[in-house]
Amino acid sequence: MMKLQYYGSLAVLLLLPVALACADTDFDFFYHVQQWPGSYCDTKEGCCFPGNQKPAADFGIHGLWPNYAVCRTVDEDGRPLNQSKCWPDFCNASDPLDPSLIRDLEPDLLRNWGTLSCKSKESTAFWSHEWTRHGTCSGMDQHSYFLAALEYKARFNLTRILLDAGIVPSEERTYCLSRIRDAVAEATGSAPNLECNRNERNETQLYQVYQCVGVDGRSPVRCLVAMDGGCTGMVKFPAFCATETIQVMR
Repeated sequence: MMKLQYYGSLAVLLLLPVALACADTDFDFFYHVQQWPGSYCDTKEGCCFPGNQKPAADFGIHGLWPNYAVCRTVDEDGRPLNQSKCWPDFCNASDPLDPSLIRDLEPDLLRNWGTLSCKSKESTAFWSHEWTRHGTCSGMDQHSYFLAALEYKARFNLTRILLDAGIVPSEERTYCLSRIRDAVAEATGSAPNLECNRNERNETQLYQVYQCVGVDGRSPVRCLVAMDGGCTGMVKFPAFCATETIQVMR
């Protein structure tokens, strides 16, 4: 299992519960979202690698997203919203990401939360977007937010969970979607929501896994919100290998 590198870990772990306990958490649960790089890269859009470093064949973090159990139809003052709101976002424009506050986490972030997008180019820009949109609503400070996401991924290693269940990345095989969901549920105690996309051959494939986490950012909870993730009963789980659609960022 992947191990995180910790710098001053004891102090960090002692302070994390305090940071969470003192924060205002106006939401019901988190989605801890991880994406499979093989399914990101084998689409028509392809992907880009940071530098010339190909990421490991491992799920990567997309984000830690606060969510409501029930979509809201009125604002905090009771006024009707133009459209229902199912999660908070962009909660504090005056608190942009300060990379120096997560410098000690950067090696682990690059391994576990890197970008494959050819548009955003830099992982720091990806982290900044995730913090500004979702992290500012999390009730955590910047360091606690990113550390919580890293620790949850390390605790529940999705790649290992699926491999242990006989669900192996393959260009030929397809898997029953319920088998994937059941494997994660057995390992974590909570059945996830799953999202699929389509490869260049228009085949449905597992793309993202949404694990439901309590407001502490650490405890698996039952997913209360059903999600239409565009999946079919049988899906591909493609191998992650370089193809002509993959570009290398320099």
